[in-house]
Amino acid sequence: MSSKPSVVFFGATGGVTNSALVHTIQAGYKAAVLVRTPAKLRQQLSDQAIDEMTIAKNLVLNEGNALDVAAVKRTLLSVNAGRLPTYIVSGLGGSPKLNLNMCHPLHLATLDNPEICATAASTLVTALEEIFTEQPALKANKPLLVFLSTTGVTRGPEDVPFAMRFLYHQTLAIPHADKKKMEDIYRGEVEKQDPVFRSVVGIRPTLLSGTVSYTDASGLQGVRSGYEHRPATGYSIKRADVGHWIFQNLIDEATRNPEVEGQMVSLTS
Repeated sequence: MSSKPSVVFFGATGGVTNSALVHTIQAGYKAAVLVRTPAKLRQQLSDQAIDEMTIAKNLVLNEGNALDVAAVKRTLLSVNAGRLPTYIVSGLGGSPKLNLNMCHPLHLATLDNPEICATAASTLVTALEEIFTEQPALKANKPLLVFLSTTGVTRGPEDVPFAMRFLYHQTLAIPHADKKKMEDIYRGEVEKQDPVFRSVVGIRPTLLSGTVSYTDASGLQGVRSGYEHRPATGYSIKRADVGHWIFQNLIDEATRNPEVEGQMVSLTS
C-alpha cells in the first residue's frame, strides 16, 4: 500500500477544486471524489488531456450528493482501504442566480441553494462523527480539511480593496452569508475538545476568473497570499492558480507548507 497522502474532494467539477484534483492525480496521489454526475467530471478530465490510465490508477469516482450523509461516509472511506484520507478538500458551492429584491436592491447575486455551503459543512461533520462512533480506531488519523471560502467574510482586517468594498459586500451579501455560516461550522469544530478534523485551512480567494481547465493559469509566481491578521488584497485570481496553490502548499509532499495549517488564507494575483 502506498504511503503517500490520499485526498477526498467534494465539489470536484468546480474550477478551483478540479485544478487541485488534476494536480493531485497527475502527481501520483490517490484521490476520491463524490459527484452527482460522474460523466461530467470524466469529460472535464478528458478535455484537459488527463489519460484514462491516470484516472483508473489514482481516482475513485463515487456518485452521489454531498448533502447526503451516507454518500459522504462512503466517499471518505473509499480512497484508502477503509481508512480516512489524509486530506479533505471541499470546494462546494451553488449555481449563481440573479436576485431581485426591492427591499435590498443591491443584493443582486444569490444561489440556486442559498445555504449549500453551510448544509454541506454540517453534512461532512455529521458523516465524520458517525464514522468515529462506528470505528473509534480511525480517530488516530483524523483528516486535515481544506475548504474554499471567499474574501469579504473575514473576522480580521478588511481583505477587499477599498474601491470595490461597497458594491462587493452588497452584491454578494447572500452568498457571503452562506460562506460565513460554513466558516463558523468548520472553525467552531476545531475548537471542540474532540474535533473531527486534526486541523482546518480556509482558502479565501478574491473574485475568481478563468475556466475549469487547470492550464488556464497565470502561474503561482504571480499569486500573493496572506493570513487573516494580515490579508493579501487584490481584485481577482484564476481558478486554476488557486487549485494549484492548494496542491503545492497543502498536498504535495515535496512542497507543502505546514505553517499554513490552521490558517485562513487570502489569495489574489
